Amino acid sequence: MRRAPYVIGGTAAGLALVLSFHTSGSSVVSLATGPTTSTSRPAQAATTTAPSPTAPPTTAAPATTSTTSTTVGTTRSAKGQSVFYRYGILQLRVTITGSRMTTVTTVADQASDPRSAEINSQAIPLLHDQAMQAQSANIDGVSGATYTSEAYQQSLQSALDQLGWKG
Repeated sequence: MRRAPYVIGGTAAGLALVLSFHTSGSSVVSLATGPTTSTSRPAQAATTTAPSPTAPPTTAAPATTSTTSTTVGTTRSAKGQSVFYRYGILQLRVTITGSRMTTVTTVADQASDPRSAEINSQAIPLLHDQAMQAQSANIDGVSGATYTSEAYQQSLQSALDQLGWKG
């Protein structure tokens, strides 16, 4: 009889936690399921040593924009800001042809350690696929690569803002 209040209290607490659990409406890709095969992969720069993990969360570098004309439509591209995140530096280049985002390439992927480089090698192609499908920086991200996902989204949005892209 002494254990009954503890069992009832524990059951009530567990039930309250289960009932208060909220799921989001967006889908999240998990690295735990392993990498998926992609037919288009962004080019990645060689991995080099980045500043220590205590670097400031984000810092913007000057970005450049170039524009060329084609027979089908106008092709414009811009580099997003270099994003210094907890595990390295990430910078993207976006190319828009006509009214479509045609490519997102990785200009800088400088992970601060081998584990981060491994995570990035799996997450960046998934993030690329999400961006191309969404045709914007409004992407879900990759579970297990939160910092990389946020840096990717921030650099992508920076490049799209320079191009005046509304998606």
